[in-house]
Amino acid sequence: MRLLLALSVASVMILSAPTAAAQAEPLTVVHSERISLGNTTLTASFSDWPIKAGRSLDFTFEPAGGIEGRGGTVRAIAPSGQPQALGIVGLDGEADMKLQRHPQARHAWGLDVVALPEEGLWRFEFTVPGVGTGTLPVLAGPMPGPPAAVSWTFGMIPWAIALVVLGRRWWRVRKATVLAWSG
Repeated sequence: MRLLLALSVASVMILSAPTAAAQAEPLTVVHSERISLGNTTLTASFSDWPIKAGRSLDFTFEPAGGIEGRGGTVRAIAPSGQPQALGIVGLDGEADMKLQRHPQARHAWGLDVVALPEEGLWRFEFTVPGVGTGTLPVLAGPMPGPPAAVSWTFGMIPWAIALVVLGRRWWRVRKATVLAWSG
């Protein structure tokens, strides 16, 4: 019986492997902005619009003429005016991030599944050597959903109830154990 179960599980894993290894779906772009980049333009596209703080989305950046043979950096400036590293996986945490191909839109540079941590007017400053520099202002609206304190409070209610129940049971066992030893 165990051998049959093991063979069934193995065959399901082998048959589903090509599906899991299939290429990711193309990125869905819902909004684009054109910005001046030296004497040319750069198209910035977004997978979600309007942008909400704390909500993940994808950015793509494509200069006129494509990205082949080009490189550059992007710097994210928070609403406070300070450069901010966005904590993107694979980047070194520096404010000046090297522009890399987007994993789903290989024809463009991009930031994959990133969230702007605070609401307000963000600026993305692009520098492409030999082409120029440009700035993209992006307004991030308020974080969707209830405030974090309300979410945490409701999320902790089940744990508080469990703590009370376990505490009462512990007290009863302790009380019964003390009475048994003193008797």
